[in-house]
Amino acid sequence: MNSSCERQFAPPYIMIASNHIFLQLVIFLCIVNSVAALVSTAGNFIVVVTIWRTTSLHCPSFVLLSGLALSDLAVGLISQPIFVVFNSADLYGNCDLFYVTSNVHGYFSTQLLSVSFFTVSATVVDRLLALKFHLRYRELVTVRKALFCLLLIWVIGNFFAIWVLIDRPNAQIGIITLAVVVLFITAVSYVKISRLIRHHQNQIANQFQVPQRGQSCVQTSVPNMARYRKSVRSLLYIAGFFCVSNIVWVFWVIAKNLVNGNYEEENELAMRILFSVTYLNSCFNPFLYCWRIKEIRQAMKEQLRNLF
Repeated sequence: MNSSCERQFAPPYIMIASNHIFLQLVIFLCIVNSVAALVSTAGNFIVVVTIWRTTSLHCPSFVLLSGLALSDLAVGLISQPIFVVFNSADLYGNCDLFYVTSNVHGYFSTQLLSVSFFTVSATVVDRLLALKFHLRYRELVTVRKALFCLLLIWVIGNFFAIWVLIDRPNAQIGIITLAVVVLFITAVSYVKISRLIRHHQNQIANQFQVPQRGQSCVQTSVPNMARYRKSVRSLLYIAGFFCVSNIVWVFWVIAKNLVNGNYEEENELAMRILFSVTYLNSCFNPFLYCWRIKEIRQAMKEQLRNLF
């Protein structure tokens, strides 16, 4: 890099093109994200269109799931292309393009990853409400309320994105703190769901010992509970995959603060690798929906059949 670039940029934005190993890794990340962006955009677009064009899927749980697919669609359509341009500008030493795309990428990546994170947590809480208040669930949780929840999540994500641009160190601390709180709420929700399912199974087992008159209740409850357990397991796959691909960020931020500014190039490359791993989650989610959620799989087949 020329001296003007070296004066213009300070850590953590380190020009890494001078290191041959880093150069190869960044080129590899550009290729991976270019391909993943196409897959993520196409897959999540089909999921969003399928949910909103299928009347039977117009319920709060699928509305929240469409919100997650929408944020993944924006990742493939906006964040990943900007990420590729950002790395390409670094490789070719284009200081002006590097500066613009680094800030734009920082904004959209923070916003979309925050939206995805809170939406996943909202889907878990939704499943808890469906089980705990199953008789009043449709009254308490409506499509309109689910849409309002998604709107609120996008507003929060936009707030965090602006905060990162203004004050990155404090914003990282604030985001991690809130993420830990939300993760705790999500974990507690899963524990309560497991306990309620176990309690319900015990009730069903006891009903089998009741005379013939009580068996009709069992026959109507078992399929519903089996379907609910399957939806919870599907959500566990989605939330678990998302958390695994994002929890590393917490350890990276902690490790970065512990080194006290040393290993700037290594930290910068680690950050780009973490972004790529996180973005791959958006690429795999549509396949996960089709694999685990029968309603989406059937509706998607119908939409594709009508299209072709």
